[in-house]
Amino acid sequence: MTYGVGNTQNTLPTNYDVYRQVVKAYPQRTPLELTLGVNDNSVEKAEPVSK
Repeated sequence: MTYGVGNTQNTLPTNYDVYRQVVKAYPQRTPLELTLGVNDNSVEKAEPVSK
């Protein structure tokens, strides 16, 4: 998965559940809050940002 923070883009491995959440959010451009794994080497969770 590739995500951006400011002008920086990061690509990290993820699991199927996170991938599915991203696919669902993408068409509406819903912002997601990402939970990174140990040493920020993977994406463990993606949840829609609550307003």
